[in-house]
Amino acid sequence: MHGLHIWFKKYEFYILPLLIIGVVLLLVRLFSAAPDTGTKEREKVLPLKEGDTIGILAPAAHGGMTDYNRSIELLESLGYKVKLAPSVTDDYGYLAGSDEERAKDLNDFFRDDSVKAIVCLRGGYGSARLLDKLDYDMIAHHPKMLIGFSDITALHAAIGERSGIVTIHGPMMSSFKGDNYTAFTLYNFENGLSGSLPKGDIRLPAGKTLKTLTPGDATGIVEGGNLTVLASLCGTPYELKGNGAILLLEDTGEDPYRVDRMMEQLYQSGLLSRVSAIAYGDFYGASPVGEEFSIHDVLAYYAKLSGKPAIEGVPAGHGPDNLFLPLGVKATIHAKEDGSAVFSYDESYLK
Repeated sequence: MHGLHIWFKKYEFYILPLLIIGVVLLLVRLFSAAPDTGTKEREKVLPLKEGDTIGILAPAAHGGMTDYNRSIELLESLGYKVKLAPSVTDDYGYLAGSDEERAKDLNDFFRDDSVKAIVCLRGGYGSARLLDKLDYDMIAHHPKMLIGFSDITALHAAIGERSGIVTIHGPMMSSFKGDNYTAFTLYNFENGLSGSLPKGDIRLPAGKTLKTLTPGDATGIVEGGNLTVLASLCGTPYELKGNGAILLLEDTGEDPYRVDRMMEQLYQSGLLSRVSAIAYGDFYGASPVGEEFSIHDVLAYYAKLSGKPAIEGVPAGHGPDNLFLPLGVKATIHAKEDGSAVFSYDESYLK
């Protein structure tokens, strides 16, 4: 001990500053880390009323030459005013404006209390490039509906878990620009905006049912969205934690082996172990060749591998039937032994 004391006295001029620096860095890391709101109750949102303003945001790809007037007219016919973010009409490579411009638009729309909800223009790619440029604390203090799917999954994951607010997996402006949507989609979108959708079992299109892949019961908040985006976030500061959540997954345009690769990534990253259940939405991709696995085979394999209750048939994603699904709200899945299944919301997404 005496020798250690002499050594410390000899080098204390160097040791003490290093210790102080180390403590300061540790405190900075602890207090600057984003809070894990994944398991906490999230701030709910207000329904819209006639005359409210909806902000149209393009956080990802640009609109190209597509005419969105029909979509805008639809919102106006429902009794809402429309405000376009500046980058909606911009064109920057394959993006709707620079990352800084698109992030500013998103931050501005959340900060602007005259904008009561935000509907995304379309998906494509680019939302993940905004995640380190968002003001999550400000967003937490201005909760409002953020609606979209596909590439918008990156925003749902980051804003949901870092700002702790409810967001909406649902149709975008691109969903209503043509005829590739159904009365089912429009009904759920219209009533979701106005807050007229009741809690309880999710609505299903006529003749459609939910099916069990692995039986069991689970309760948790609904999180997730597009498989490709969730896999791309693995290993980043914005990856979905999903602790105890019901994991919603959907995708389009992916071959079975690509779906397999991404599901394997979710499995190896630990996400499939952290969630309480899996709810598969629509998956559109190539048909298997010969004896190759189908997408259904792949999804069923990972449902079993996860050891969690899993269902399929949720009308969410890139199909004509696309639900208005609140994320960050508590729900329950009953995946029954007889092959039938129930997916119900236990609470409202509204304040």
